Amino acid sequence: MRFETIEDYDNYLNDIKKDLDKIDHYLKEHPESLGTRGNYMTLKHLYDIYANNRLEFIQKLGEINLKLEGKELNHPLPLKNMYLLGNKFNNTKNSTMNLLEGNSISDEDLLIEEISKGSYNIKFSFPNPTEEDVKRTSLRKKALLKIFDLIYCGDNIEKLKKQTGPTGKEVLINYKEFIGEIIKNKADFTIDTEKGNVKANLTLEQCQNIYENLNI
Repeated sequence: MRFETIEDYDNYLNDIKKDLDKIDHYLKEHPESLGTRGNYMTLKHLYDIYANNRLEFIQKLGEINLKLEGKELNHPLPLKNMYLLGNKFNNTKNSTMNLLEGNSISDEDLLIEEISKGSYNIKFSFPNPTEEDVKRTSLRKKALLKIFDLIYCGDNIEKLKKQTGPTGKEVLINYKEFIGEIIKNKADFTIDTEKGNVKANLTLEQCQNIYENLNI
């Protein structure tokens, strides 16, 4: 099964649980039904697998790959550049979460999971989730999708401003600063989720147009 959100995941778990409850009720009245008991155990095994993998799924929702490519990237990437890229992207994510939440929330750092050389691929993730973290995870997911929406606008400045609306100035400021770091590395970039079901990219030329024309 493929799920896009934690709500989809939980709905699937709840559907299995309802079926288990129905079968359990039947078995209490018909304990001699070995076939039904076998079906119950098979379904229970499936339920346990998904229940045990729930927190891992939450974590996967928040993993992001940032890939830099370009003819200039034939040398090691300085640590300072790596730090600034991650920092500016994290600021964009935090301001997008604030915009969606409607008020200021505490900043939250991304974690660097992995760095691959060649075309440079930086894999970010959020801190390990807890059971109480489901609501915040949904907000993170929406914030990431909002960043993808910004990237989908390409270098169309009017579309960018419409995406964030009249209260989105902070998002655009942070987004422009992130784009500025991409330009410093003379790179095209692609960003996608770890699950790979959402992907967006900008060329270096588009980044330069955004940086030069997005006046905020």
